Amino acid sequence: HNMCLLSKKLETEMHLGDESLYAPYIRFLNKQAKGQIPATWSNDARDILRELLPEEIDGLSNGVDWIDDHFKGSCISPFDAFQEHIVALVKQRCYDDALIPLWDMVNHANGPHINTNTTSWYDNGGIKVWASQLIREGEEVFASYDGCVDCSTTAREWGTLEILRDFGFVEGYPHRYIYEDEDIWFEVVEVDKENDSLAVLWDDHINWEDGERFGAPDREGIEFLRSEVEEYEYLDKLIEERDSLNVTPFEWSVIMQTKEVVVKDFILAIEEAELVLGMRGSNDDFVQTADGSICAREF
Repeated sequence: HNMCLLSKKLETEMHLGDESLYAPYIRFLNKQAKGQIPATWSNDARDILRELLPEEIDGLSNGVDWIDDHFKGSCISPFDAFQEHIVALVKQRCYDDALIPLWDMVNHANGPHINTNTTSWYDNGGIKVWASQLIREGEEVFASYDGCVDCSTTAREWGTLEILRDFGFVEGYPHRYIYEDEDIWFEVVEVDKENDSLAVLWDDHINWEDGERFGAPDREGIEFLRSEVEEYEYLDKLIEERDSLNVTPFEWSVIMQTKEVVVKDFILAIEEAELVLGMRGSNDDFVQTADGSICAREF
């Protein structure tokens, strides 16, 4: 509801143009390219992602149909491309229920790359931003799009595919994947960037105060991850058909980047899950403790 109201407000200001109280910001937004997020991609590109993304992501229909399903006909006209672009801009750039010029130009990162902190948008005096670590001249400023002060539980419920859905890019490490129906939640983190060394963290190693933890997936969960890898690998067959598809170079680049990181991350997760399953299941010499660690059984 708030996003719809904000979209209508932005549309009014966009029509005012230089007469808007926010004219400099409106001029900036008018320069933003259309088709940046998957929900506004070409039909062929959206068809490809429908085969890859979960049917439901964070309570919304898959990553390509949420504008059609939740906004067209109720908030915007089903046939107005400009209004669709407005909704996409708001989704990309809004902070909770507001657009904050300048702050919405800061790029996303998670893990050790974040170098800012903020107060809540709802504090008296509005949001305040400061450096959380030394930022040298020329270094980029980063903020988390899913781990902010006002982001509530998104750090637990959003992951790499949600970032793709809402912002149209594949985030850098750490990557996070959530499949609640399959009891799967894990992160892939960089251990050594120079040597491309990665590690898998299951949710039972995350310091949460409450909430259900799944731990490493069981055999059924592992097979689910294998099936997801197979879904992404079908893209190799589409390379030969690329010239016949109405997919822009930008869309194709993001799709193939998604395939590359998801397959890499999932294969690593499968290997780690197989190791944990072998240790805690068939081998009676080992036992899994309450914190998820694997230890030798006492005799």
